[in-house]
Amino acid sequence: MNQNERSKSTLSLGQLRAIEAVVRRGSFSAAAKEIGVSQPSISNHVHGLENRFKTKLLIKSGYSVSATPALEKLLPKIRAVLALSEDLETELLDQKALGSGELRIGYSTYQLAIPKISSFMTQHPDITIEARALATSNILDLFDNGEIDVGFITAPEIPAELDGELLIRSPIAAVVAPDHPLASKETLSWKDIDALPLLQRESGSGTRRMFEAAATVANIRPKTILALGSWGSIATLIRSGVGVGIAMEAEITDRDGCVAVPIDDPALIANHFVVWPKHMAGVAAVEAFCKSLKVTEPLQL
Repeated sequence: MNQNERSKSTLSLGQLRAIEAVVRRGSFSAAAKEIGVSQPSISNHVHGLENRFKTKLLIKSGYSVSATPALEKLLPKIRAVLALSEDLETELLDQKALGSGELRIGYSTYQLAIPKISSFMTQHPDITIEARALATSNILDLFDNGEIDVGFITAPEIPAELDGELLIRSPIAAVVAPDHPLASKETLSWKDIDALPLLQRESGSGTRRMFEAAATVANIRPKTILALGSWGSIATLIRSGVGVGIAMEAEITDRDGCVAVPIDDPALIANHFVVWPKHMAGVAAVEAFCKSLKVTEPLQL
């Protein structure tokens, strides 16, 4: 292959940025606005790739654009290349990998995530942090879409496509107000749970999914009277006497004014992980965040 042929077969970062942005934003115009170029420029990059490799990369449906199966398989690698290129630019400009940059974080339990995020911000004040509170299932969806770099999730194990650290293992318990009749009980049975009006997180919550899976094994159908998106809202309703909450013991703090009552089932142990995509492990901000966790031995409650 001569020099001209090699030049024609070389992928450019501009092409990769263009096609990744089109898939993530769902349109050529939105991608162009994000990157700061004209829409024809985005179209030229995409069409150039498709023509060069004789492969259809995008599917148009009305005003929406999505990836073909062929491109879908390549997106994790494309996003890793783009992230690493940003790290390289930072090093060349600032002579330090973490002089600036951005880290996008999703967390499902603020009581466990915020101290870790706060510690990282203290160590790396020039890194811009974007943190969102979401259910575990939503966090995993954002990983699939390339919208976050690090996530705090509750799950039986780390999903196969991710790497991570076990942050804590915590029993899942019933939670009541201090003056509730159940507050003085040492443990509750599934028969006890079966009769209670329950307050739980939304259906995508990892804690809720693990609790309901164990309930199914115990042949119990929990009576969830209200599902809420935050533990703070659940704690307020518990104190008001509306119902009995279900939560990890690790997320209950003194400020909540609630009491955790253990449930007599050894399966009700939740794992809370900090996770990141395997292909992002070498990105400087992600690598630094992982190191900042300083996880030696997981905390056992």
